[in-house]
Amino acid sequence: MTEATTTRGRPRDPAIDRGVLEAALAELAARGYAAFSLAAVAEAAGTTRPAIYRRWPTKEALVVEAIAHLAAVDPPPTVGDPFTDLVAELEHFRHCISEAAALPLAGLMLGDGADPEIRARYHDLVVVPRRARLRGLLSAAQAGGAIDADADLLVAGSLLTGSWYSLALVQAEPPADWAERVARLVWRACGGTPPR
Repeated sequence: MTEATTTRGRPRDPAIDRGVLEAALAELAARGYAAFSLAAVAEAAGTTRPAIYRRWPTKEALVVEAIAHLAAVDPPPTVGDPFTDLVAELEHFRHCISEAAALPLAGLMLGDGADPEIRARYHDLVVVPRRARLRGLLSAAQAGGAIDADADLLVAGSLLTGSWYSLALVQAEPPADWAERVARLVWRACGGTPPR
């Protein structure tokens, strides 16, 4: 049962949920995933560990929900220009993965030991919305003739965020202008000419 499922008892208090999610994000940013402490989250949120476990049965479940919350409450702005919006989306991705120190969780979700239900929620709440927005921006560029009509958008979308994980694997700090650089590279690979 996940935190979204309530069958008996008092109604859930959304303020407590938000407080726990915000405290979880602060804990991730301060200590990282490996040292993440539910006790510290409960204290910061003014609640108890049993109250957290009633909502999220595992640490992984809470962290997945917290990362999804971060992405949902602070969506990237759009201006209607596909390239500009693509850079903004990648900056948002960078913000979310850095702010929540979420990189180790992505690796955990790829492992054989990941709980299938938690993996499915991570996929549905974190991966699918991001990939859909990236695909939408590339499709808009394609429809407007900014990139080739036959550009491989599946691979292009994977290259955008995949470059971040690739840099992490070789322990290289992504450059400050990572979002624009990767957007330009993929834009050119799709047959477009990025703006100066």
